[in-house]
Amino acid sequence: MCGRFLRQLLAEESQHSTPVGRLLLPVLLGFRLLLLAAAGTGVYGDEQSEFVCNTQQPGCKAACYDALHPLSPLRFWAFQVILVAVPSTLYMGFTLYHVIWHWEESGNVKKEEETLIQEGESSRDASGAGSRRLLWAYVAHMGVRLVLEGLSLGSQYYLYGFKMPSSFACRREPCLGSITCNPSRPSEKTILLKTMFGVSGLCLSFTLLELLFLYLGRQRRTWKEKSSSSKNFSMSESTRRQKEPTDNFPVV
Repeated sequence: MCGRFLRQLLAEESQHSTPVGRLLLPVLLGFRLLLLAAAGTGVYGDEQSEFVCNTQQPGCKAACYDALHPLSPLRFWAFQVILVAVPSTLYMGFTLYHVIWHWEESGNVKKEEETLIQEGESSRDASGAGSRRLLWAYVAHMGVRLVLEGLSLGSQYYLYGFKMPSSFACRREPCLGSITCNPSRPSEKTILLKTMFGVSGLCLSFTLLELLFLYLGRQRRTWKEKSSSSKNFSMSESTRRQKEPTDNFPVV
């Protein structure tokens, strides 16, 4: 029974998703986590200890480091991954609630054997309404994810840009005058910055593509339903006309 419940949960969760949302987006999210775990700590683990400034004035090095990185890139990317995963987690919770509710409704229908046909029709109607709710919940969670990906990309560009400078001039209190500071391994950090920016851009593009495929699929199903209903109506009209008795007989 547990295996059947899990199969139904997975089927409901992926009912409205396309191969883009079912495969590519989870793979990119996993790749982002793997990239942070494998390369992030090694590249940015010593960013503050190896940050060098040409002064020994107390507090100046910390102030210049804060001017270069108001937020640590590792913390920013970890927060980004968590933030992007929140809509998917909420959608999974809504799907779980829908599956539990559907199981309870199907159990109530099985208990009422005398009105099996009527209950079956109402169950199908409720299932259709639940499917529409799942569709709109999926579209909403993809839209929120699209907005969050766009905000993270803009924030990353605003905080770090596309390149880690090999040196920069710092003019912040308590420094006296202009101080030159040098971050450690600027080339490696530039590569990681561009890689994370590219992965985020791919996630944003695939999320937009998923929404486009959902819209096109919805329009295609609507067109098919309209064409099938018009065909059924024309067939019923022709059948009704053939069955109608002729009141006016020809006079001989």
